[in-house]
Amino acid sequence: MATVTYLELGKCPGRHRQALAFMVEFNHDQKWMMADAIFGTFFAEAVEVSDDGMLGTVIITDDKGNIVETFTGTASEFQASGEWRLLEG
Repeated sequence: MATVTYLELGKCPGRHRQALAFMVEFNHDQKWMMADAIFGTFFAEAVEVSDDGMLGTVIITDDKGNIVETFTGTASEFQASGEWRLLEG
Protein backbone atom coordinates (compact mmCIF):
# COMPACT_ATOMS: atom_id res chain seq x y z
CA MET A 1 0.00 0.00 0.00
CA ALA A 2 1.32 3.41 -0.95
CA THR A 3 1.84 6.15 1.60
CA VAL A 4 0.50 9.60 0.74
CA THR A 5 2.64 12.46 2.01
CA TYR A 6 1.26 15.86 2.97
CA LEU A 7 2.80 17.41 -0.18
CA GLU A 8 1.20 14.77 -2.42
CA LEU A 9 -2.13 15.28 -0.66
CA GLY A 10 -2.00 18.96 -1.59
CA LYS A 11 -1.86 18.01 -5.29
CA CYS A 12 -4.99 15.81 -5.13
CA PRO A 13 -8.31 17.08 -6.49
CA GLY A 14 -10.52 18.63 -3.79
CA ARG A 15 -12.91 15.69 -3.24
CA HIS A 16 -10.04 13.16 -3.03
CA ARG A 17 -8.12 15.41 -0.66
CA GLN A 18 -11.21 15.69 1.57
CA ALA A 19 -11.75 11.90 1.62
CA LEU A 20 -8.09 11.21 2.38
CA ALA A 21 -7.98 13.83 5.10
CA PHE A 22 -10.92 12.23 6.91
CA MET A 23 -9.30 8.81 6.97
CA VAL A 24 -6.30 9.82 9.09
CA GLU A 25 -8.20 8.76 12.20
CA PHE A 26 -11.48 7.27 13.34
CA ASN A 27 -14.13 9.13 15.32
CA HIS A 28 -16.76 7.29 17.35
CA ASP A 29 -20.07 7.03 15.40
CA GLN A 30 -18.36 8.15 12.17
CA LYS A 31 -20.33 6.76 9.19
CA TRP A 32 -19.51 5.89 5.58
CA MET A 33 -21.25 4.56 2.49
CA MET A 34 -19.96 2.53 -0.44
CA ALA A 35 -21.98 1.71 -3.58
CA ASP A 36 -21.03 -1.34 -5.63
CA ALA A 37 -22.61 -1.98 -9.04
CA ILE A 38 -22.80 -5.74 -8.43
CA PHE A 39 -23.28 -6.17 -4.68
CA GLY A 40 -25.31 -3.05 -3.82
CA THR A 41 -24.86 -0.35 -1.21
CA PHE A 42 -23.02 -0.83 2.06
CA PHE A 43 -22.86 1.31 5.16
CA ALA A 44 -20.19 1.39 7.85
CA GLU A 45 -20.07 2.87 11.34
CA ALA A 46 -17.17 3.17 13.76
CA VAL A 47 -18.37 1.56 16.99
CA GLU A 48 -15.10 1.43 18.93
CA VAL A 49 -12.12 3.78 18.71
CA SER A 50 -8.77 3.51 20.49
CA ASP A 51 -5.21 4.86 20.39
CA ASP A 52 -6.43 8.44 19.86
CA GLY A 53 -8.45 7.43 16.81
CA MET A 54 -5.69 5.46 15.10
CA LEU A 55 -7.42 2.08 15.62
CA GLY A 56 -11.08 1.27 15.35
CA THR A 57 -13.77 -1.33 14.95
CA VAL A 58 -16.27 -0.72 12.16
CA ILE A 59 -19.54 -2.56 11.61
CA ILE A 60 -20.45 -2.94 7.91
CA THR A 61 -24.09 -3.48 6.94
CA ASP A 62 -25.99 -3.94 3.70
CA ASP A 63 -28.81 -1.67 2.58
CA LYS A 64 -31.29 -3.72 4.63
CA GLY A 65 -29.34 -3.24 7.87
CA ASN A 66 -27.91 -6.78 8.01
CA ILE A 67 -24.38 -6.98 9.42
CA VAL A 68 -22.15 -8.40 6.68
CA GLU A 69 -18.70 -7.79 8.15
CA THR A 70 -16.80 -6.33 11.07
CA PHE A 71 -13.52 -4.51 10.36
CA THR A 72 -10.87 -3.96 13.05
CA GLY A 73 -7.68 -2.08 12.21
CA THR A 74 -6.24 1.30 11.33
CA ALA A 75 -8.05 4.10 9.54
CA SER A 76 -5.70 3.78 6.55
CA GLU A 77 -6.41 0.04 6.29
CA PHE A 78 -10.13 0.75 6.33
CA GLN A 79 -9.73 3.40 3.64
CA ALA A 80 -7.82 0.91 1.47
CA SER A 81 -10.58 -1.72 1.87
CA GLY A 82 -12.95 0.06 -0.52
CA GLU A 83 -14.19 3.35 -1.92
CA TRP A 84 -15.89 4.54 1.25
CA ARG A 85 -17.49 7.99 1.28
CA LEU A 86 -17.80 9.76 4.59
CA LEU A 87 -21.41 10.62 5.39
CA GLU A 88 -22.04 14.08 6.80
CA GLY A 89 -23.97 14.49 10.05
